[in-house]
Amino acid sequence: MIIAADIGNSTINIGLFTDQGLIVQEIKTWPLKPPRDYIRIIAGYLRETGIDKKPEGCIISSVVPEHTESIKAAVADLSGSEPVMVSCRIDTGIRFDIPHPDKLGADRISNIVAAYEYCKGPAAVVDFGTATTISVVGNSANFIGGAILPGLGIMSQSLDRGTAQLSEVILSPPQQALGIDTDGCIRSGLFWGMSGAVERLLAEIRKEVGYSLTIITTGGYAGIISPFLTQEHLLYPELAMHGLQLLYMRNSHE
Repeated sequence: MIIAADIGNSTINIGLFTDQGLIVQEIKTWPLKPPRDYIRIIAGYLRETGIDKKPEGCIISSVVPEHTESIKAAVADLSGSEPVMVSCRIDTGIRFDIPHPDKLGADRISNIVAAYEYCKGPAAVVDFGTATTISVVGNSANFIGGAILPGLGIMSQSLDRGTAQLSEVILSPPQQALGIDTDGCIRSGLFWGMSGAVERLLAEIRKEVGYSLTIITTGGYAGIISPFLTQEHLLYPELAMHGLQLLYMRNSHE
């Protein structure tokens, strides 16, 4: 059994890979806790799921540097081993055909590793999280780039903070594109606008690369936004976790 920690801007996902499969628990990213608190929380998850043996290893993906050391200390204590830290410098099975791969988010690395393994060919991963990211892996298991835009939550919050009469809305899908009140107009803009922006980006990327891409959606908002996409795609909520499992297997030398 291994522990995988995916530290995101809003949520820390703790994945437990057991003989029975993957179990995922969520911890709010903020406020930052000391290692002893994360040890207590994760140990509680282990007890709740009936896991009574010590984890054999751990892996961490983090896009929140302030949290990395605290989570690293916690999972190292629980497993008794040094965590594998996701970056372009470990064995990913992917070639990075971009100028500064060291600046690529660890979450995007996990996503493309899992996507290429799953598709066995070129793919575009659309991660609907705090930010919406598109990450593209090409014909030769090579990361070739992507795009980043604000996520649904940030878009809604920006209207609340940046205008006098528009408020943050509950992120529930609109029934129609034609809003008939302020709330409906905002939700229409968020959902149809986000899906339209993503599909335009994917269309332009396909033209530039010159070949088709399997589209995979993932992330916290993927379940509610994916139905608005007209292009054929695969919904894979645990994509990053399975990427972490693959990366651990490639980089564990125990």
